[in-house]
Amino acid sequence: MMGRVLWMIVGALTVAAPVSAQVMLCTGGMPSEGFSLSDGPIITAQCTLDAATDGTILVIASTTVYRVDTDYAQIRMRVSLDQPNGPGLVTSERVHDVYGTTYLETQTSLSTAAIPVVAGSHTLYYLAERMVGSASVVLYRPRVMAIFIPSLETNIRLCEGRIFGEFTTTVASQTFVTSCSLANLGMGSALVVSDAWMRLADTGAELNADLLIGAPPVLAIGSERRLDVVGDLVYDGLDTSLATSYLANLGPGTAYFYLTAGRSSGGGTVSLNYPGVVALWAATGGPVLANGAVLSTDWTTTSVAQQTILQTTLNPAVDGYFLILATASVAPDSADYHAHFMARVDLGDDIANRYIKISDDIDRNLALSDLVPVQAGNHTIKLSGGRFDTPATTNLRVRDASLSVLFFPKDMVAIFGGNFEIGSARRWSASVP
Repeated sequence: MMGRVLWMIVGALTVAAPVSAQVMLCTGGMPSEGFSLSDGPIITAQCTLDAATDGTILVIASTTVYRVDTDYAQIRMRVSLDQPNGPGLVTSERVHDVYGTTYLETQTSLSTAAIPVVAGSHTLYYLAERMVGSASVVLYRPRVMAIFIPSLETNIRLCEGRIFGEFTTTVASQTFVTSCSLANLGMGSALVVSDAWMRLADTGAELNADLLIGAPPVLAIGSERRLDVVGDLVYDGLDTSLATSYLANLGPGTAYFYLTAGRSSGGGTVSLNYPGVVALWAATGGPVLANGAVLSTDWTTTSVAQQTILQTTLNPAVDGYFLILATASVAPDSADYHAHFMARVDLGDDIANRYIKISDDIDRNLALSDLVPVQAGNHTIKLSGGRFDTPATTNLRVRDASLSVLFFPKDMVAIFGGNFEIGSARRWSASVP
């Protein structure tokens, strides 16, 4: 019951910040379904921040993309700042191809961006549009959350490195794609996230991507991601979204964060569009708390009931908000299968759901994000998974995963509710005529 009551608070709450409380959070998700997807962009989620000073907004947006008939569609997701009708930020573009038999393609999408802004009110929009095809498509629980960090804030800092264009490789060895760094840090923790749109460049290829941290760079355990695109004579290929993350504990000095990529198999070119890495750092002893967990081996289950994959704990002394991000590689097994993933705080309602279909020996990435109000005290945060289809004779296989949680005290931030309401389906449905 506590989780449900708290969700109602987020959906309705708009709180004016004290003068000293300039870090701000907002979150939004579509509370109902029934929107028709046209050729123009449709708002699937939005939230608003009132910035008292200049600064930077970190945006994290995610959803599940699936189709409900046997037709083909190509869906484009973008994040937009203050432009409800688009076109949105090109670097946040993620394209997903869905076609085949019913539910053949069920994927998750992740877009991040670090956006410099001036003082004033700013609205973040998570946009979707059909680019090609006529399939009926559903975006399940689209979610956007944003953190505004004032330019003079010292306890929380942010960097981003992103390619405005395409990165390609045909070699197996890991190649540096992009990076960012933060100088003059004290002790602290950094949430590191990397995302991109992987597209079919010529013929099928499998990507192997890693996050590296430090100088010299060291692999972030649990951050390795595999991802496939396949060639198709009729359609554009199974374009999809890269999603990896890691929570790093850092010493004083300069911190470096890298995304690397290589081709692990296939004869085609690995193509990543707008690949980026962002790092959100919070000082040890400051108001923000952090904890996480990683998986660096195979995890499997045939159960349709949710089974714990990763869990972590945080024990805040005051009320506040958990920023939760989970990413993983979801791998093929002996046969095709559907997977269902959830995040929970304690024994409350599920706060985020994602679905993935694994078929034709194709790897996919999981991306699950949410912003959750919590009371003071010890909390357990879990990432769980289970088979969505029955009979469950094939393993759901997770290969490398990361669960990261940041806590923001209530009196530190101003929370502005978005277009999310508890008790709704939290699903946005697009039926294309």
